[in-house]
Amino acid sequence: MKRSSLSSRLYRRVLILLALTGLGMGAILYSVTNREIGRASDAQLVNASRLLYMMMQDELTAGVLAARGQNQGQDQAQDQAREPQKLDDDPLLSDEERKAFHASYDWCMFAVFWEGQPVAQSGWGAPVSLVPRQPGLHDFIAVGDHWRSYGLPGRDPRLLVVVAERDTMREFSMVPVLRKLALPLLLLIAASMLVLWWTLRKSLSEVERLASTLNARSLADLTPLARGDWSRDLGPLIVALNKLFVRLDQAYELEQAFTDDVAHELRTPLAAIRAQAQLLRKSVPAPQQEETNRLLAVVDRAGDLIDGMLTLARLNATAVSTRSVDVHALVADVVAETLIHLPPETMEFSVTPDHIVRWRCDPSSLQIALSAVIGNATVHARDGGQVDIAIVRSSDRLAITVGDRGRGVPPADRDRLLRRFERGTANEAGSGLGLSIAVKAMKLAGGTVRLEDRQDGGGLLVVLSLPAAIDHGLSA
Repeated sequence: MKRSSLSSRLYRRVLILLALTGLGMGAILYSVTNREIGRASDAQLVNASRLLYMMMQDELTAGVLAARGQNQGQDQAQDQAREPQKLDDDPLLSDEERKAFHASYDWCMFAVFWEGQPVAQSGWGAPVSLVPRQPGLHDFIAVGDHWRSYGLPGRDPRLLVVVAERDTMREFSMVPVLRKLALPLLLLIAASMLVLWWTLRKSLSEVERLASTLNARSLADLTPLARGDWSRDLGPLIVALNKLFVRLDQAYELEQAFTDDVAHELRTPLAAIRAQAQLLRKSVPAPQQEETNRLLAVVDRAGDLIDGMLTLARLNATAVSTRSVDVHALVADVVAETLIHLPPETMEFSVTPDHIVRWRCDPSSLQIALSAVIGNATVHARDGGQVDIAIVRSSDRLAITVGDRGRGVPPADRDRLLRRFERGTANEAGSGLGLSIAVKAMKLAGGTVRLEDRQDGGGLLVVLSLPAAIDHGLSA
């Protein structure tokens, strides 16, 4: 669920980035298109002004505008008060020229100025009084619209031909272009989304498979990953992980060697002390034998402590291997081994059921946990004289209960006793490592340990629980 949520969040973030990129591309395309259409429209304005200037060549040669300039100089005030002459009455352009201009540039208006005064204009568009009267390109506002104009000076500097168009015409020109660009852009974004989804799905599935593989390993499983089993994109990560596995394996070997050396160095003097204490007990008077017995008990406790610490250290290097196991036979072996180290008729054991119970699990980890729990029961429940072991299997879980007839453990102390070096009381026998060893071993096997009260009387019940594997065996 967490990996799926991570994939979804990553996909959403990249999708947002892709959408923003698409919007940025659209904005850039719009800007470039608008600029290019503006340049093309400006070029058309220039061409229109040149076409209009060519249409008036005959009249310009005949001096019509010069005569008009003289008349307008005589009655300039009247010319400003009245409306300029329209295209239909303008002798500068014939009907054929007017039709030709309309056919070529039906979206333009024009005005002709002589010495800054209008001498001709089209019959539509902006008022001639608002049209810029300077050469070159200019923007102006008229009749509530934005206009763009171009002024073409004639050979005679007193002549100026101005052609203008509304900016809305440019926007109309952009609409077909944007329509043509919008569909390919949307298709490109959709295709990119599909490619992105497929790429992320494939890449993240490999990462999730790698995470599952690593999670399924125990601390001791440092087998290098085969590079051929993974995609080339994960090649550098696989190499780095394999190097890490090598360094960890070396560290575990050093730790194990150090632990074995320390255990050996400690066991040798403890064995000598114990041998001397036993000889001393035979030779000292009876009143001093109690002190000797306490010395032997301390030595035995130190030996148990060393054995427990060595077991904990070796658990880190224990390789987990799941297979079908006869749990009943495994429990019987642990009980038999425990009885070897007990005085005769000191403790009674009962194991139920008395037939084969098979389960898929790691036998090494389960055996270590059983040895720790059963050994703990024999130490702390020796007064009770009885240990009852039951194997209960359901469809999804196997539970092994180890019950004694000792004093039991108060509920408030149960979680504490599952930690290392914790004992019920300061004077109680044991190293304080038995249950913590069981917890660690069961954790390696994928199970749990919990403490409960016995339902059939006083005593402690330790429950070892293992979940079902994918394909576990059946009872015989």
